[in-house]
Amino acid sequence: MFGVDMISLRNLTLSGIVLLWGAQISAHEFWIEASQHYTEPEATVDLTLKVGETFRGSAQPLLPGEVEQFLQITETTSSIDGLLGDSRPAARIITVDGLNQVIHQTTPFSIRFGEGDERWANYIELDGLSRQLSQYPDIPKAVPVTERYVRCAKSLIKAGNTNVSDSLSLRMPFELVLQGEWAQIGTGRHVFTLFEAEKPLANVLVKAFRHNDRSVVSEAYTDANGRVELVLPSADRYLISGVVIRPDDDPNYDWISHWPTITLEVLD
Repeated sequence: MFGVDMISLRNLTLSGIVLLWGAQISAHEFWIEASQHYTEPEATVDLTLKVGETFRGSAQPLLPGEVEQFLQITETTSSIDGLLGDSRPAARIITVDGLNQVIHQTTPFSIRFGEGDERWANYIELDGLSRQLSQYPDIPKAVPVTERYVRCAKSLIKAGNTNVSDSLSLRMPFELVLQGEWAQIGTGRHVFTLFEAEKPLANVLVKAFRHNDRSVVSEAYTDANGRVELVLPSADRYLISGVVIRPDDDPNYDWISHWPTITLEVLD
């Protein structure tokens, strides 16, 4: 899966890894930044993995121990060969005519929110998690709290001129899907559905971040059918993001969260 570059790997010093780890635990969204979202078949598209907040983030190196799966999905599914230890880009794909879904799921990361750590309360408020947490009265909701988190990212890249539609890949535990058919994604209202496997998931706050000004331009909770309508008001790149949190089956942690995202581009 990975193109081994031992020089790049050796250059990941201990101090660099510690800095990256610190950045990850303080960051929120994780997304795939494609060099282009509209192109021709057999084009090369660079993929950069980003971690940050409000669509502002830093490129992450591709490390085998952090990758659960990294796939290009068209009419067939293929593993993406990453550039081991590299971050700009982390990988490249060759497009196929139609819609190219790129998905990247990480292995779990962990964090502890200790006594007096305000990040836990801020996280609950910012990502609208109270509705989900209230379903589990026996799990600690005040610090100290331990959590594992998994990132489930998707990017939509269209090649050629045919109409396409996003679909559920069934490759990730939680996945956002853009509804409807399109030749290009236009401005206005768009419906997204959040799935847990094949089941629509309610009561999850989903946000749309615009790249140009790094602002949240639309947000809403998913309804009983897992659907949410978001307004994408201008031509730009967008990050669609939500957080699903559950009690963790691992007895060493209180909670496990999954962070499904989509990156896409809206054209006039």
